[in-house]
Amino acid sequence: MAIPSVTAPAPRDARWSGRRRFARVGRVLPVAVVQIVGTLFASRFAAGGSGGPPWARSAAGVHVDAVHLGPLAIALLVAGVVVLPWRWRWPRVVLLVTLASTVGFALVVSPRGPFVAALTMALANAWLRGHRSWAVAAAAVSVALLPTADTLLGRSPVLDLSAVLLAVAWVTVTIAVSELVRVRLERVAERRRQRAEAEQRRAADERVRIARELHDSVAHSMSLINLQAGVALHLGSELPAQTRESLANIRDSSRDALVELRTILGVLRSVDGTGDGGGPERNPVAGLDRIPDLVERARAAGVDVIATVDGDLSTVHGVTDRNAFRIVQESVTNVMKHAPGHHTEVTVSIGPDVVDLVVEDRPSVPRLAGESAAPLGPSGNGIIGMRERANAVDGTFTAGPTPDGGWRVAARLPIIGTEPEPEPEPEPEPEPEPATGTGAGAETEDDR
Repeated sequence: MAIPSVTAPAPRDARWSGRRRFARVGRVLPVAVVQIVGTLFASRFAAGGSGGPPWARSAAGVHVDAVHLGPLAIALLVAGVVVLPWRWRWPRVVLLVTLASTVGFALVVSPRGPFVAALTMALANAWLRGHRSWAVAAAAVSVALLPTADTLLGRSPVLDLSAVLLAVAWVTVTIAVSELVRVRLERVAERRRQRAEAEQRRAADERVRIARELHDSVAHSMSLINLQAGVALHLGSELPAQTRESLANIRDSSRDALVELRTILGVLRSVDGTGDGGGPERNPVAGLDRIPDLVERARAAGVDVIATVDGDLSTVHGVTDRNAFRIVQESVTNVMKHAPGHHTEVTVSIGPDVVDLVVEDRPSVPRLAGESAAPLGPSGNGIIGMRERANAVDGTFTAGPTPDGGWRVAARLPIIGTEPEPEPEPEPEPEPEPATGTGAGAETEDDR
């Protein structure tokens, strides 16, 4: 059966990144309107002694004619706005371009109106992005050249001190407001970080509590099973060989389940694997390399099962390795519980970037007419758990009856990462093995 591929939806972070980029570009539009439209409007009209910006009139307050903006002046006016959408990627380059275009505009024509709007945004952006020395240098150049351009080029005989004071006030307010915004943003980011850390601590405490409760409720029963099986083996020297073999499987399986349960609790408590219970026998990381052991235990319990592995197991690591083994383990356990007389085939195919799993059981006796194809539907906890494990790595999962009366489970899991993970991820729930002798960790209350 072909396993359909699933296309994962775009991550939430990617969608929010697109919105932020659009917002950054959208903020340029008001600046463009203010700078271009405002400057064009202010340059069309003549001003009296008290009209226009201070550096657009003489110190004596004489009449100032309208300014004709030629193609070069308009190009410089527009250039300062066009580069603003890239201010977050290249803040220093944008600052230099807007400074050059603004100073160039002031040198080409006698400046009027809000022709410094783009430079104001570039200055504030550079300050917020941490390039404070560049922002201070650009502010100094602006104060030195913008109010003195008319005097330097002979368009005004005397330097107007009010123009210099206005330029100083402009850069001072721009930098001061930018600093206030920066401090505000840092405080908001710090509060978010503290909330995230608090949520992580609460989640960690809850995981430890759940693990502790699970250990207390399950470990006692598993310990009793292990102890009673050991006592029965010790006292039942005259028992049949098959009975003693079943008791040995029960004892070994319950012991392995206890080791894995204890290790899961240790992982949730951030234990580094040393201390009590950290001997050489402690190897809780269930992976595909444990399939031979799973098959051996299933055969010891009377299940006719064969396994075929095609590919290099060493290329599969981490959560993909664990989830793949758990899916195979749960499928074999379901055969033991619901179809013990069936022949089971386990096929693991490892590709360059995916792992294909197929577990199929067939009845030894052909199904009679009118007989149900499978004893249980796909609504049990076992099917739900396997599907969740596949979805956890953005894989696919299918399960259902076969025409010959058996059951087929198929999963395709992408291989995540190329190196083994330094520390195993905690399993959400330990899966103690039933007393029939399959691999450690199979669920006991799951249906198909």
